[in-house]
Amino acid sequence: MKIAFLGPAPPFRGGISNFAVHLADELGRQGHQIMYFNFIKQYPSLFFPSGDQFDKSVPKQPSQRVLTPYLPHTWPKTIKAIEAWQPDLLIASWWLPFFAPAYGYILKRLKCRIVILAHNIVPHEEWLGTRTQLRYVFGNASKIVVLSRSCLLDIKRNLPNAISKRAVLGFHPIYESVHLTEYQAQAFPGLLFFGLIKDYKGLDVLLKAMPIIRMAIPDIRLRIVGSIYGSAKVYKKMIKELDIETNVECHFRYVDDIEVAKFFAISDVCILPYKSATQSGVIATALSYETPVIASDVGGLGEYVEHEVSGLLVTPDNPPALAAAVIRFYNEDMMDPMRKAIIAQKDKNTWAELARLTIA
Repeated sequence: MKIAFLGPAPPFRGGISNFAVHLADELGRQGHQIMYFNFIKQYPSLFFPSGDQFDKSVPKQPSQRVLTPYLPHTWPKTIKAIEAWQPDLLIASWWLPFFAPAYGYILKRLKCRIVILAHNIVPHEEWLGTRTQLRYVFGNASKIVVLSRSCLLDIKRNLPNAISKRAVLGFHPIYESVHLTEYQAQAFPGLLFFGLIKDYKGLDVLLKAMPIIRMAIPDIRLRIVGSIYGSAKVYKKMIKELDIETNVECHFRYVDDIEVAKFFAISDVCILPYKSATQSGVIATALSYETPVIASDVGGLGEYVEHEVSGLLVTPDNPPALAAAVIRFYNEDMMDPMRKAIIAQKDKNTWAELARLTIA
């Protein structure tokens, strides 16, 4: 089968691109012919304050960079390129209403079967006309694959039954990862906050929990790793005012796969103190490194963290509750049993299974 992907792929960085690459590579292994219809630019620089949108990665599958979603003159060119390749199926990566005008225009005019792979349904930030834009795009799909029950519920709440009945529940498989044997866990206890930093991800909640954690575990170390959507000033100010500078390392930048492996290798547990969520690629990344997770019990996160088995779930936006979970993790020596449980779970919900579900 000829399968087209619409959305970001390398050299664009980020979770949506990474997910598309893993799914496309699996479909390629299954014998399908793949083509990315990739972005020329993803966002205007004004909308992307965290810096460069690109890295040095090159996709294994062929890619045509044809679409700039906010430039309408690229939309007909994208349709022409897709139709010239004559795919049997197109998989469109969806996560923000920002792309609705371009996606709706393109998908409506294609003759092939369309599957929308929805990472989010309702955006974390307020977005005017979300339901109208969802109908404009999702009405063109024969199937909508969501990655959490939270997303499935959002579809049913925000779209008419004629569209929502096309949705099927998928899952976020665990990523393949680079393991670095030369890096060992540090002598001091290590927490990791990883990924693109936005307000809803609750880094402020974790920072407020740190003084409480430090009282119980004086040598605790938190590493913050990821570029910031906006300015780092507010977090640097909090760290100073909370007097936790000796316990916090800030790496406010994009890191490549080798550095990702390094940071997970020297961390005991990954913290996701999100205030809202649907699902998270960070959890899949953490589990790929057999790293336990302490996460807010919000949205679809609880579907990926088995409480007291692969991690701990806590009340969202609650620094004392988060602190108590971290302290419990260390006091009850949960790291090794959780790592063993994660290893045992790795063969479930594979990329091969998701690929079959998506194209069925």
